[in-house]
Amino acid sequence: MTEKTTDRSVLIVVPPLVDYDSELEKKSGKPDFEKRRLVSPLEPMSCAADLLRRGYDVQFLDLGTCETRRERKDHLREKLKTHRPDAVVAVQSILTFATASDWDGAAVFAIVRDICPKAATILTGTHATNYPGQAVADGTVDYSIRGEVDFAVGDLLDALGTGGDLGKIAGLSFKRDDVINTSPNYPDVTLTDLPLPAYQILDDWHTRRYENILERGKIRYPARSSRYRDIMTSRSCILRCSFCSVAHLRGQRQKHRRKDIDQILREIEQALEDGIEEIHFFDDLFAETPEQIIRFTEEIRRRGLTFPWFVAQGMNLWSLNDEAIQAMAEAGMYRLIAPLESGNNRVLREVVGKIHSSVEHHHDMIQSSHRHNLEIIGMYVVGLMGESRAELLDTIEFAESHPEVDYSVFSIATPMIGTRLTKKVSKAGHLEDQNAVNKVIKRTVALYRTEAFREYELGIIRAFDWDRVNFSTLEQRRKYAGMVGVTLDELDQMRAHSKETFFSYFPNYDGPLSFKELYGHPDLFAQLEPTIPDTLY
Repeated sequence: MTEKTTDRSVLIVVPPLVDYDSELEKKSGKPDFEKRRLVSPLEPMSCAADLLRRGYDVQFLDLGTCETRRERKDHLREKLKTHRPDAVVAVQSILTFATASDWDGAAVFAIVRDICPKAATILTGTHATNYPGQAVADGTVDYSIRGEVDFAVGDLLDALGTGGDLGKIAGLSFKRDDVINTSPNYPDVTLTDLPLPAYQILDDWHTRRYENILERGKIRYPARSSRYRDIMTSRSCILRCSFCSVAHLRGQRQKHRRKDIDQILREIEQALEDGIEEIHFFDDLFAETPEQIIRFTEEIRRRGLTFPWFVAQGMNLWSLNDEAIQAMAEAGMYRLIAPLESGNNRVLREVVGKIHSSVEHHHDMIQSSHRHNLEIIGMYVVGLMGESRAELLDTIEFAESHPEVDYSVFSIATPMIGTRLTKKVSKAGHLEDQNAVNKVIKRTVALYRTEAFREYELGIIRAFDWDRVNFSTLEQRRKYAGMVGVTLDELDQMRAHSKETFFSYFPNYDGPLSFKELYGHPDLFAQLEPTIPDTLY
C-alpha cells in the first residue's frame, strides 16, 4: 500500500455514544428520551485546536447530534461533498467515557472512501486502543492511533505531508508492504501544552444540538441550564481500581496530570463568553486533596466567575472534607455524584482498590453534603470478583440506610478490556465469550458468575432493589424526576424499562425480586444464565 499524503484540510468526525436509530427503536420499549446521549466534544476540540495551530483547515461533525442513522449518513455526505477533506479522523468525545460498544467506524469510512477516495482515514478512540491495528488490517482505515491523540493526529498529518517517518509516531498503526506496523508506545500528552479547545469551529447546527439534546433521565442532566459545557481539568488517576480502564486507555505511563489553574480558568471564561451557563467537570480524578479544591474555589470567586456546576464523572470522596464541600457549595456546585462503590471496607480497599476510602468516611461526606444542601447521587458497583454474598448485602444495606442520598445507581461489574477485573475473570475461566462486552449495554447485565453470586442475582439488584431503594415514596420520585428533567410518567417508563431489560436477559425467571430474599438461597436457580444477543444493535 502507498502511504496517503495530505494537504491542509481535515474533517473530525465524533462517533455517537450510542448507535440507536430513533425510527427503528420506537418499538423497543426504551423511553425515547433515554436514547439521546451527548456530551461535549472535549478531546476532538483539543485535537482541532492543535491542528489549527499547525495551519490546517478543520471541519467538524458530531454524529451524536443526529437522531437517525440516515441523518448521520446524510450529514456526513454533505460535509464530504462540500469540503472535500484531505483527511478524515474519528475522535471520541471523551476517551475514557464508555461508549455502548467499541466503534470501528466501518460505515462512516466506507462513505468517505466512496466520496473522497484519496482522503487519508484515521481511527482513534477505544477500538483503536483496545485492538491496535485491527481496523487497519481489516481495511477499514489507513491509520489508527491509540491513547490520547491531541498531538498525535497532527504529527501523523505532518509526517504524511512531508514524507516523515511514520514509525516514530507513538501509538500509530499503519500498513506498509502488506505488514501492519504498530507502535509499542502510547502518545505522551503534557496538559499544560494544550491550546484552548477550538469551540469556535462549531457551526450553528452543532451549537443548537448541544443545547437541545440533553441527557434527560441521566445523572449528568444539566438541571440549571441547557446551555452547558463539559470541561476537563485533569486526566488519568493515581489509583488503579479493578474495574476501571482509564490507565489502559490513556496509557500506563500517562500518570495523573492537571492543567495549571490559569489554564482551567481560561477555559471556564471561554465557556462563559460563549454563552455557556452551566459547567460539568469531566475528569478521571478531579482532585487529590481538599487543599486543591479550596484553591480552585477561591480562584473562581476571586475572578468573579458565577455558574452552577458539578463533577460529572464522579467526585472521589477521599479528597473531601467538610471544609472542601462547603467551599464547593458556596462556589456554585449543586450536585455531588459520589462513587461509593461498596458498603464494605474490605471490598472498597482490597477488591476495588480504593485504598484511601472507607465506609465511615463515605458516611461522613454524605452527611456533610446533605448539610450543605447538595443533591447527592451514589454510585455502586456490584458483582466484583472476590466479593462475597454478605458484602453484596452490605452494599444494599448501606444504600438503604442513607436516605440523604437522592438517587443510588447499582452498576453491574463489567469486564472491560485492559482492567484488572478482566484479567482475574479470564484467568478464572469465567468469561467464555471475550466479545460479550460489545453485545450488551455495559453494566446492565452480568457476563460471569462466581461461587458467591449468579448473574440473575446481580440483575435483581440492578432492576428491583434499585427501584425499591430509590422510588418507594412519591417524595423520592418527585425529587429525582426534577433532578434529571423528566416527568413522573416518564420516570415510570424508565422504571418499567429497567425491569423489562432484566426479563429480556432472563425471560424464564419467576423467583424472588429482592436480593435479600435470595440471600439465603444461593443455588435457587443455579442453571439460569442470561440470554446474550448476537449484536448490540
